[in-house]
Amino acid sequence: MDVFPRFLGELLFPTKSGKHGRMLTSQYGLCKVEASLLESGFLQDEVAIVDPRRLEEAVGPETRVVGIGVLDPLGVNYGTMLLRTVLSLMGIETRLQSYMSWATMKLLEHPVIRKYRSRIKVVVGGQGVWEILDAGLQQRLGIDTIVEGEGELVFPNIVKTVLEGGQPPLYVRGPPVPVEKIPIIRTPSRGLVEVSRGCGRGCRFCNPTLLAYRVIPLSKILREVAVNVKGGETRISLHSEDFFRYGSFSLEPRRDKVIRLVEEVVRFPGVERVSVDFAAASTVMCDKKLVREVGEMLGLSKREPSIIQLGIETASPRLLKLIAPGKPRPFKAEEWPQVVEDAIAVLNDAGWWVCATLIVGLPGETTSDVEMNIKLVERLEPYNVFIFPLPFIPSGSLRKAKGLATQSLLPRAENLELIGIAVYDAIEKLMKLSGVLTRGAPPLVKQVLGGMLYFACRIGLKRLQRGLSDLRSRLLAKPVTIALPIPTT
Repeated sequence: MDVFPRFLGELLFPTKSGKHGRMLTSQYGLCKVEASLLESGFLQDEVAIVDPRRLEEAVGPETRVVGIGVLDPLGVNYGTMLLRTVLSLMGIETRLQSYMSWATMKLLEHPVIRKYRSRIKVVVGGQGVWEILDAGLQQRLGIDTIVEGEGELVFPNIVKTVLEGGQPPLYVRGPPVPVEKIPIIRTPSRGLVEVSRGCGRGCRFCNPTLLAYRVIPLSKILREVAVNVKGGETRISLHSEDFFRYGSFSLEPRRDKVIRLVEEVVRFPGVERVSVDFAAASTVMCDKKLVREVGEMLGLSKREPSIIQLGIETASPRLLKLIAPGKPRPFKAEEWPQVVEDAIAVLNDAGWWVCATLIVGLPGETTSDVEMNIKLVERLEPYNVFIFPLPFIPSGSLRKAKGLATQSLLPRAENLELIGIAVYDAIEKLMKLSGVLTRGAPPLVKQVLGGMLYFACRIGLKRLQRGLSDLRSRLLAKPVTIALPIPTT
């Protein structure tokens, strides 16, 4: 079965498309790939980002390449694994196929692709391609080429090879794209605009940090803001791995660069609201005054908060030195738990609620490391922070540290208490924040959605409370089962 009934897909994952299914606004990565094709000499009517629900209107006898971006094609990424674990803690034992996995398989098996399969090459890229590669399912899923890494340089060459009658390679590794060759989007990207790419801190579990750190020039950023505003997007989200480090090529923030960036975007004609998505605790603590100033410029307050993401990863200095030695710099690994707590306090004071992540089940993790994580979660309970313990997914240089086996992807028993405590605390805080989360909706919709969210949280809290009481005995006796959504054809 699916995580939720399929008819809810259009309600929860709406798309905006025009003639022949061409997307009017789309996911940022696809917008970048489209832009790279256009800058490589292809014409506007030769390239299109297509609504997956209207694929039959765009694919025909003249189509030669269908590119698909995937995030979680087999339903085993961190978000899906956390959901399965939490449902099990609540006493809900299911065999779930995530919506993203179901949608990916439905796309790969789409009748119009089957109809013209002899003429079409299917190319798949995106953050989730490792799942297909490591499971050895490329051929079975009918994928001609997999692109791993950044696609702006390599995808146009793949398309040209196909159009010239050649056979594209089975696998292509996309290298980091030099900043001057990163194209400017042509299709609105739902308000998301990239301000930097990579962070260069060298965390072994994470792909983005292994990429070269690049700062996008302000002129390019403003051109992409203009594309979004012209397409009707009035809310701009500035995307990076470490926002407060924008413009700096050291670990110290460049106050002038950050302030000017925010000023220019906030006052851009047609922009009504600006948000930033990621921060690094160590950078926040390098310039607390800058964080407060940016919060004021964005109009944040206790009554009008925004949400920002922050990676804790682990509270264990020992483990941090092994898997993320650059994470705490310029501070020491031994100072990391305090740096995290202080950074969250600073962000709260500036008007941000923090969505923080811990990674559980890291290679080399011990019971002592888990206990440190639990202590930090308990210390952070008074703050405006949601902590999500994410099961370790093999990526980056740790990719081969675990296989794709069910047993190795699920959290060990000693981590279940940590997950239960953190999720219970997050649900309690979601109840308080339900009004803010539905703030932009029309009055009637806001009332209905707010009530549904509050009601769902109440039910979740009760079930989780019961699950925590017999946590270890129940899950050790009856582990969660994962059903990989692999086609039978």
